[in-house]
Amino acid sequence: MPTSRTIHRLRTPGLLSLLLTVACADVTTVGDVERLPDAGTAEDADAGRLELPDDAGSNDAGWTEDGGAGWAEDASLDAGVAPMDAGAVDEEDAGSAGPIEDPTDWSEVPLADPDTVLARDGRYITYGTTLGAGRGPRCGGRGKLYVPYLVHGSGNSVRMSDCAAGDAMPDGPGAWAEPGGAIWAPGVVRFGDRYFMFYTASRRGSGQKCIGRATSGSARGPFVSRGEWACPAAGRWVIDANPIVAGGRMYVAYRDDAITSFPETGLSVVRTDDSGRAVWSTRRDLLVSTDIRWETIRISGTSHVIENPSLFRHGGTWYVAYSGNNWDSARYATGIADCGSGVLPLSRCAPMRRGVQRPFFGFTGAGGLDPYRGLPGNHQGPGGMDVFQAADGTLRAVWHWWRPSDRSRHLSVGRLLTNAGGFYVGR
Repeated sequence: MPTSRTIHRLRTPGLLSLLLTVACADVTTVGDVERLPDAGTAEDADAGRLELPDDAGSNDAGWTEDGGAGWAEDASLDAGVAPMDAGAVDEEDAGSAGPIEDPTDWSEVPLADPDTVLARDGRYITYGTTLGAGRGPRCGGRGKLYVPYLVHGSGNSVRMSDCAAGDAMPDGPGAWAEPGGAIWAPGVVRFGDRYFMFYTASRRGSGQKCIGRATSGSARGPFVSRGEWACPAAGRWVIDANPIVAGGRMYVAYRDDAITSFPETGLSVVRTDDSGRAVWSTRRDLLVSTDIRWETIRISGTSHVIENPSLFRHGGTWYVAYSGNNWDSARYATGIADCGSGVLPLSRCAPMRRGVQRPFFGFTGAGGLDPYRGLPGNHQGPGGMDVFQAADGTLRAVWHWWRPSDRSRHLSVGRLLTNAGGFYVGR
């Protein structure tokens, strides 16, 4: 890990020379996307609500109250990261020249599952999973931070902060959830004159991971719980909600295990009403874990995890960024899938750049999964990616990565750009 907040910029050989050829006769490739046979179409809103097997309630995703211990990390990876920026795109080759505007930045705060919004005052607010008392540098807030947030940048310069500014939800997850329990993966959007937060917590009495809804008049909070938003009757998990606004309406993408059966997982999107309540008749599948294969490579545990969906639009096409594999390993990585021209896709999204066999973004060193592209810093386990817009409408990406030396997650933010090879994150 670098000792300053400067991301080193090293030239790397041509991307194609880093990729391994993977034979896969049963995959159909069309342009940048590919599909497994019989990928299927979107299910009806009430379809696929299956019973949870007896062992599916175990802590397969490695959840902890403070974002700490989870799956055992490969001992060979404890030394840290591979050479910086291996497999990333050289911006000079991508067409840039001179000083880099708004370069990739990172934070000393051990924040997982980041989500960033542009506040009314022009500052950027990044939220994350609960931080326990004494964890991470602070410039506001004391003790346990249920929804820690960072304040950073302004205008088109997003940058990043090295301290948590406060707690956006100081009263905790609400009466529907376990008292004093953690909040995971909060997703926030401004809709009308309010900010809506969709967050994950443990349901009171059962421990089932479900999604709650909260509102505030300010991006900094305090957000007040408006109750449980989604919690399938069969006990399957719904987590990692990420709201967006498109065409004057709000939509929420989320991990939705109720559309499949254990050990598989899935991703859904649904439109809401003006109060943020789901209009379940509009729900559509985005992906299920059987649509890809890299999420199960060398996994620890039994669940076939895809999670943390983030929908974004570029050039008239909707895409979803998502994570897969074990969150506390070098294998955790980010896929991108093409969802077509509508925010509610007519069929499941198509993984891009041989995305059935490999992630789009990931760690390119030993222990990684041979991703299509690396990310600045080339840290292990880059995931939880949230794609958002800067003040001028250009795309940015914020993501967390895994530091095995102290088993913590940290975040980076950078510009999401495109060249002839597709999406990449600028240095």
